[in-house]
Amino acid sequence: MVNVMVRMKLSLLRHSMSGGRAALMIVGGGIGLSLAVSTILLGVLYSNDTSADLICIAFGFWMIGWIIGPMLVGGEGSLKTEYFTLLPIVQRRLAVGLLGASFISIGPIVSLVACFSLIIYAARFGFWTVIVAVPAMLLQLVIFMLMSKVVLGAIGETSKSRLGLEFGALIMGAVIAFLNVGWYLLPAVNLFVEKPSPAISLAARILPSGWAMVAIEAVIRSHYFLAIAVLCGLALLCGLLFIVWVRLLSVSTTNEARINRYSRNKSLFLTCASMLTPKTSKIGVVVLKELNTWMRDPQRGRLLRMGLWTGLFYGLFVSFGGITLLMPWTGIVLVMFSCVFSNNLYGFDGGALWMSITTPGSERIDVRGRQIAWLLIVAPASIVISLIFLYFTKLDWAWVWVLSLLPSLLGGGAGLILFLSVYKIVPVTDPHRRGRGTIVSGDDMNAGKLFLTNLLLLALLFIATIPTLVILTLGTLLHQNLLKWTGVPVGLCSGLLIAWGLGRLAYRRLEAHGPDILSFMQCGGIVQSVDYKEAETEETFFNLSAGKSVLVGLLVTIGIIFTLPQGIVPIILKLLDVNVRSWFSALYLQEKAQIPVCIFFVLSGVSALIITRKIIRKQ
Repeated sequence: MVNVMVRMKLSLLRHSMSGGRAALMIVGGGIGLSLAVSTILLGVLYSNDTSADLICIAFGFWMIGWIIGPMLVGGEGSLKTEYFTLLPIVQRRLAVGLLGASFISIGPIVSLVACFSLIIYAARFGFWTVIVAVPAMLLQLVIFMLMSKVVLGAIGETSKSRLGLEFGALIMGAVIAFLNVGWYLLPAVNLFVEKPSPAISLAARILPSGWAMVAIEAVIRSHYFLAIAVLCGLALLCGLLFIVWVRLLSVSTTNEARINRYSRNKSLFLTCASMLTPKTSKIGVVVLKELNTWMRDPQRGRLLRMGLWTGLFYGLFVSFGGITLLMPWTGIVLVMFSCVFSNNLYGFDGGALWMSITTPGSERIDVRGRQIAWLLIVAPASIVISLIFLYFTKLDWAWVWVLSLLPSLLGGGAGLILFLSVYKIVPVTDPHRRGRGTIVSGDDMNAGKLFLTNLLLLALLFIATIPTLVILTLGTLLHQNLLKWTGVPVGLCSGLLIAWGLGRLAYRRLEAHGPDILSFMQCGGIVQSVDYKEAETEETFFNLSAGKSVLVGLLVTIGIIFTLPQGIVPIILKLLDVNVRSWFSALYLQEKAQIPVCIFFVLSGVSALIITRKIIRKQ
């Protein structure tokens, strides 16, 4: 069975490796390999005790990555359990085959390189330590993979309840926020290296990710029976995880009607929204339908909740870190992440688009209803969180900036998520074919294109705020408070105008090309109609070779980072006379060189984006 599954996995990878997918694999493999090499260096550069502690902590993060990563990139991978529902295969044999096929991927290879740090560390203490490190390393890798599969299956089961759906989104929001503001913990890491904490060391070894190191340290201290016991514990944990996974597989491959336990009664939010929304209005009906979808659909509901929780945890993390300057922007960060996770609305609906395009005159109503529903969820949360953090920061200058930028971003987001979901739609696995534990979609979704579309969304969001930023900057430079407060109505008017204009473009596009967009989406991005020329031009990125795809991805990333966080944001901080360096490179230079370097970053970022556009258009 393992041999058959491995050959199936290799065949699927060989026939699905387009330029975009290859680029994503190359970039992901490069990042993972650099992290693996960094883990190995932990066992080389520090003393014995410090290296052991840091390796245990690093393995804890690898375990978290294995749990979270598959949920983000498609869940179960190329071989889904649903494919084998009707086959007469014993669940245990199916699990063994799927587990063996799971090793045919970049993730296990990179993780094996990281686990090799155990052997590097054990080599300091002699031959027998290395002998124990080898099985400990292999068992540790198997535990990572099995734990990932068990958590993935458990999330699929808990997704049936509202509590499970909310808890999964909460965890993901906390992790994403940590990844965005995690560098503020670097001083704490440096302090731990200088003065290790016994409590942290003990906690890192209690977790399953630290058991392999416990076995190695037992051999170092000549506690051979303890080392054997720990290895047996690792093997026993592998067996228990495998049994649980087999049980979850049997549940997921059983053809029983699944009734969502939370679908029988509405939430308090939906009850209030139902009371406020006129049911006699056609747009009101669409609004209620969208609100129900955001609350109940496992994928879309979890994605929107992730945006809301990410914004909240961002504010909490910077508050705990004492970074007062970043606290007022919590609501703005919430809106940006909500826009990113709400993007590609029609793509996530799958084939349900046909219900809109087959009803005459429903395109405008559908687009406007979706915009209103999104604002009903995101706007109150962002406004309340912004006011709370503004009050506690006591930064008077931040009020006008936040109150001006927030409406422009809300309006820009409400327009852009519909505009891009029509003009830059990404074909996504239909809801009934998605793995229940996935956060984004199935494995056949083009994650590379969705990533680039989200980067484009962030760039266009910044462009949407330019009128407001101009007013605020002029008022700050001229020291005119009245001019600065003019940014509030400017931001409100620009937000409304952008939401109205982009929504109009979106429903006009649906009216003109609705059937072609549906065909494009159902064919997975492969256009079969020669008349739909515009869809063919949208796919030019995916006709690139793997090398050019990697180059385009790097140029887009450089363009966004250089233009916004390394160029425009430090210029604004300088204009506001805010003394903070954070990760803004130019602010570490001499005073006279800071503004010119920021301008250089902006020009370089814009140039990178222009070059990217030219590379794509040549195809």
